[in-house]
Amino acid sequence: MAISVLSGSPQAATPVYNKMLFKVSGSLTSGANYRYVCDVKNAAGTTTLARLKCDKLPTTDLGFFDVSRVVETLIAPTVPTLTQTGFADHAGFYSGYRLDFTQEYGSPPVVTGAVTTVSGNVAFAGNLEQLELADWSGGVYFPAVLQQGETPSYLTTPTGRTVYGTDYGFLCGGQSGTSVITSVGVDYYSADGTNTRTYYVDVPASVSGSIIRFGAGPMNMKALTSGQCSDGLAGSVGFPTAEGAYYILTFQDIGSGTFVSQQYTIGPCQRFASQPVHFINKYGGIDSYTFTLKNRKRANVQRDVYGYNSDVYATLTYDKVWAGSFNYVYALNSDWLTDAESEWLIEMVRSSQVWLELDGELVEAVVNANTYQFVTRRNDQLQQLQIEIAVAYKNDIL
Repeated sequence: MAISVLSGSPQAATPVYNKMLFKVSGSLTSGANYRYVCDVKNAAGTTTLARLKCDKLPTTDLGFFDVSRVVETLIAPTVPTLTQTGFADHAGFYSGYRLDFTQEYGSPPVVTGAVTTVSGNVAFAGNLEQLELADWSGGVYFPAVLQQGETPSYLTTPTGRTVYGTDYGFLCGGQSGTSVITSVGVDYYSADGTNTRTYYVDVPASVSGSIIRFGAGPMNMKALTSGQCSDGLAGSVGFPTAEGAYYILTFQDIGSGTFVSQQYTIGPCQRFASQPVHFINKYGGIDSYTFTLKNRKRANVQRDVYGYNSDVYATLTYDKVWAGSFNYVYALNSDWLTDAESEWLIEMVRSSQVWLELDGELVEAVVNANTYQFVTRRNDQLQQLQIEIAVAYKNDIL
């Protein structure tokens, strides 16, 4: 008899850095040496990543499998291209997977019986908080995996963004089944709320992944060509530049209607050289934040020394460097944070992957912070975020 999959946390779309727990039952549990078996495979079922086995529980005869750490090996995020214009596959940040459940029993135990397969699901590079995970349903909340009339969201915490003219950025969304993102609607507004331009950017036929990424920063938008924009004008035409002006991006889907919108507001002129930071957010998308106040760079040097004799009589002994390394650390200062930005930026501090934008390139980095202080204007004045981010590469001295 085949194994029955009773329940579990995995949905049509599952955050892979959380538990992916399956509860199973079988009808042959009275067999000697009985154990449940789960083969974790790639989406096509052609490669077995691991074979997991689970003893039946003594009271209920049920079995449980957490496959997240195996499926996680299919996720390999790649560095995005800053100069991306329009849509691209969010490659490496998601993967399909397949699970084949069966059993083993006997003396000696042998894997035998019909196979129950779970397939067609997507795991993505998300890491939800526990209270969010408890209510998670990939078929409802994951963008584009929707029923008619349901309201989706982007792969980002829904809060407005302050951006600057030289910023790059991204906006990610998912699609599955009959709900497919077809285009993004773009609206430019002046600071007084006057709509100055509306156009669409279609998803090209070559981009059809389960998660797609749109170049959403001002530099990405201004680089859109006339051929990419529905009104035949380049993205730079009429782009809002004044402080307080803004633009709104809205993913469009013919099947389920218009998606929720994300607003990007142009910030004030910067007094200092800004430092953009890009990071994987808790939904597996890429978010960006620009630190605009005075930022500093330093080098941390580590030396390993030993006592060195300059002659055979050791009449002159001194310390000599035999190895060492150094890396660069950026002390960053934000502008004043709104309550929403204060809540959101913990996703940068807790992110597993952070990039500093240095000389037009994304460089791997690590946030040097173990605590994060939330602020709200009900109890606090507007606050700034001061944080250190270290380049992830060490340089050898010797």
